[in-house]
Amino acid sequence: MCEASEYSPTSSRNQSNENQIRENQRKQNGLKSVKVDNCQSDFSEQSSVLHIVPVRLLCLLVQATTAFGKCNNSWADMSAEEDEAEEDATKRRLQYPISMSAELRQPLREIDSDASAQYQKDLAIDPEWSAIYNTMVAYSQQLGETYLAQELPVPQIDSFQEYGNISKFFQNGFTNNPPVDAKYRPWALDPANDPNFTDSNRWADDKLFANARVAGLNSGNVYRIGSRGLPLSTVNGFLNKDGFDWDAAIQDLSGFTYRQAVLRKRLFAQYHPKMWGIAIDETAQNPFAGQSFSHAPFVMFVLPRREKLFRVVAVQLGYNKSSLVYSPTTSSFFWWTYAKAIANAANTLHAQMVLHLHDAHLTGARFGLATQRELPPSHAVRKLMDYHLRGMHQVNTFSFATLLHPEGSFAAVSLFGHGGNMELVAKAYEDWHYRKLNPQHEAAYRGVQFLPYYPYYHDAVRMFRVLRQYADGFVRLHFCCDEQVRKDDLLQRWVQAAATVFHRGTKGVPDKLCTIGELVDYLTHQIWLYTGYHAANNFPAAEYAMYMPVGHVGLALHPDQVDETLAAATSLDNLDYLIQQYGSRLESVTVSATVLGLVGMKFSEIIDQSEAFQAGRTAKLANFVEKKLENLERRLVKENIKRRQDGLLTYKYLQPSEVIGSISI
Repeated sequence: MCEASEYSPTSSRNQSNENQIRENQRKQNGLKSVKVDNCQSDFSEQSSVLHIVPVRLLCLLVQATTAFGKCNNSWADMSAEEDEAEEDATKRRLQYPISMSAELRQPLREIDSDASAQYQKDLAIDPEWSAIYNTMVAYSQQLGETYLAQELPVPQIDSFQEYGNISKFFQNGFTNNPPVDAKYRPWALDPANDPNFTDSNRWADDKLFANARVAGLNSGNVYRIGSRGLPLSTVNGFLNKDGFDWDAAIQDLSGFTYRQAVLRKRLFAQYHPKMWGIAIDETAQNPFAGQSFSHAPFVMFVLPRREKLFRVVAVQLGYNKSSLVYSPTTSSFFWWTYAKAIANAANTLHAQMVLHLHDAHLTGARFGLATQRELPPSHAVRKLMDYHLRGMHQVNTFSFATLLHPEGSFAAVSLFGHGGNMELVAKAYEDWHYRKLNPQHEAAYRGVQFLPYYPYYHDAVRMFRVLRQYADGFVRLHFCCDEQVRKDDLLQRWVQAAATVFHRGTKGVPDKLCTIGELVDYLTHQIWLYTGYHAANNFPAAEYAMYMPVGHVGLALHPDQVDETLAAATSLDNLDYLIQQYGSRLESVTVSATVLGLVGMKFSEIIDQSEAFQAGRTAKLANFVEKKLENLERRLVKENIKRRQDGLLTYKYLQPSEVIGSISI
């Protein structure tokens, strides 16, 4: 028989009382109880979505941005009378479904103002956090005003060199004169210390372009073409083979035929099908407003023999067999640069809306709300997770009400406008799966785990391993055996609630935990989400999204709009038309200020630094994990030095010193 440890969540008298109180509340609300024995549950899925987790964060997103479609569950089939009665019963708890289905334009019911006020009360913004955040944003704006007030030689940007000057100006302002207390020091802004990144003659270099796919923004969106990853049949279904000789292009770069490259696992792609056909609304300030986006890029790469960095084969702008194709060998300098610029814009937009906003912030919010609803503060797991949830709801609330509002700054600068952005987020939810929270499983799914040079993946696996040791040590301090895990009713409710939020059974999220090992895995996935995964998909924006030629998310250039004389450009120095598409100096400075205000700080360390965690039974665990992180830091620093020596971009975003402990920015 398993005996509960001192800190066992099932042995505490306080927890027992809380358990009874919560059970009484459930009975008053007509909810079914959950009993877990031998890993069997009588949990009713029919009542799960409505009664277990009130996803208030997504409701605010609906209120502040757009409305999502109806959930495919029993709630959606209620009669009007049942619906009204149910709404009255759950008024204060905002029990709305989580679904982000394809029916984007169907509005949900009006959100009651009293319930909205209750949401604000429940998730009151931490005054300290708010003050620091506002200081950082204000300082970014001040830097922008200072730059624009300078005596500049020309009224508008006339060369790519100035984009580098703008980036450096903001980076130096934050690094040399940080506006906040050292406790909240700005994140070290350092575009790999590589002058190639912002050099006007090198940003569009093919090698740098390929390098940034695996060591920059959106690095989790690379697929191998073949049996694992991106199926060859899918690619052949949209590839324009009449207008471009893919076989010859691949052979020129690698010596392989198309078929040989696939069979030898050397053909890769960056794939953006979710962008294909998105409706661009009128808030988008570009020539495509009111149309469906038809320039979603498909970028193919090949890995030659005895090389570790793949080479770019071509860029196809669209996903049908008549889409335009550009390549380094068959296209003019202007059109090839144009194609890479479109690919960069899509790359940044996908990174921010899919990997960062949805896969980190909104996914974290789903898990976080389940944690805060189902686990009382005295529960050991709740104590662990509270540190990793700090600031997340606050930053999401702030972002939805400002940046992501229909009239917010991101809608104005984005290629798709507000409605298109939200459609992209909805598609991201449809595609999301739990495997994304395990770097090895996700890389295997995309077929890229054997790439010889893939800093994002290699560094992620190492950090994930340390985080698993962290979770394992914590769990074994509080749970002595599998039986204790199975019989912890609160723990099982928590897991079931989180699974319910993700449409139980369709997203791979576990709905019960039977062993200590399963609990360790479950915690590791979530801690990785709140730390390394968020850092890898957020902080690269400080270099890539802030530097307009690489990260501009609103670039929309149509071939029919380009004069042939402009298209004859042979160097970056005379790409005047392309420079014009990046917007005015004011727009460039505004984008840089906005991005830097969002990613220019570091709130916390990876693990809890509080006295409570650093002392007592967890002291040895904290010391052990910190040593592991220090060793990882030294190893990654050495590897980044070697990368630079090899002429490759460094990847510092998963160095432990650069990773924060929660999605607080």
